[in-house]
Formats: sequence, C-alpha cells, structure tokens
Amino acid sequence: MVLRKEAAIDVASDQWALRRALWVIQVAPTAGQSTLLQAEVDGSTYVLCFTSDDKARAAIAAFSVEGAWSAQVPERRGFDLVAAVCQVGAAGVMVDLDPATRRCAWSRRLTALA
Repeated sequence: MVLRKEAAIDVASDQWALRRALWVIQVAPTAGQSTLLQAEVDGSTYVLCFTSDDKARAAIAAFSVEGAWSAQVPERRGFDLVAAVCQVGAAGVMVDLDPATRRCAWSRRLTALA
C-alpha cells in the first residue's frame, strides 16, 4: 500500500511513554509469524496505529486485510512500540489513518535517518 503524505503533523513530545493507549494491526502472513501493518509514505514505511480498537478494526475491514487483528499498546509502554517499529524496519508511526481519504491524524518518525 502506498499513501501520499497529506496533513500529517509531528507531535512535539520526546517522551518514550505514551500518553494514552494505542492499537496496532498485527498480520499473520504465514502460520506462526506475525508482523505489523504498515503504510509507505515518500519512500519510508510507517506502522499504522489507532486511538481506539474500533478504528483499528474499521481499517482492517476497509483494507480487507486477511489474517489481521488489533492489539493494544498500553499507556506508558511507548518503548515497546518504538522497539516494534524498529524490528519491522519502519521509520515511525502513523496514527488514525482514514482508509477513505488516506489521511492520518498525525505521524511521527521514530528512527534516525542513516
């Protein structure tokens, strides 16, 4: 999936802790494996995150993602999210992507440019 970068803003916080819980979409491409659903913007990939389970489930349905489920990243566990972003090779997170408009509430690069 390739998305255009539109109306994304950076969050002005350098804390690793989340201020509220987020949900990610996990996908099992093959039995025994799972990864996080990502979107590509300007040559970089971003892990899709949502501010509610309902929004994550709506994205799963809208994108028709087979073998996907939502998983909560609890408040104050931001380091776990950053570690997961790095493990899948993504540059950052994109929050509340609207499947219809392909716009998100905000995005944040979490990894350094090499």
